[in-house]
Amino acid sequence: DAIGKLVNGQSIHYYSFGNYNLVRLILYILKQTGPVHCFMSSYSFSQKSIESLQKRIERKELLSFRVLLDNRVKTMSPKPFQMLSQSFDYRCTSIHAKIALLWNDRWKITIITSQNATDNPKIERGIIFTDHEIFKFDLKILEDVFNGGTL
Repeated sequence: DAIGKLVNGQSIHYYSFGNYNLVRLILYILKQTGPVHCFMSSYSFSQKSIESLQKRIERKELLSFRVLLDNRVKTMSPKPFQMLSQSFDYRCTSIHAKIALLWNDRWKITIITSQNATDNPKIERGIIFTDHEIFKFDLKILEDVFNGGTL
C-alpha cells in the first residue's frame, strides 16, 4: 500500500514504517516490472535478503545482480558477507548510500532510500524514480565506483 502502482516518468515517495527493507521493496517492484537487472548498494546485508535474491535469480525474475558494499561489511557481518561474495558479483568501497537500480526494456528505476538490505523495525524514507535521466546518472556513477572497488 505504501508504494502503489509504478508509472513511467512519475516518482513515488514513501516511508517503510519498519515493514520492509530494500530487498523486499525490490521484490515487490518485480511484480510490476517483470524480470529486471538489478544493481544496488547497501551498508549492510542480511542472510535472509541474500537468500531471497538467490531465489529470484534461480527463477529468472532477476536477470542479473551486482552489489556495492561498504568495506566494513566484511568484519561487521562476516557470515552474510561470505555468502554474498560466493553468490553475487560484488565490490567493496567506502559507501553509505542505499541505492537500487532496476531495469529492463520497459523500465528504468532508481530507488534512493535510507533502507539497507537488513530487517530494521525503524521508520525509513525513500523515493522511487522512474525517470530515465536519473537512472542514467546513477548508473554511470555506481558503475564507476564498482569498477574502482575491491573484492
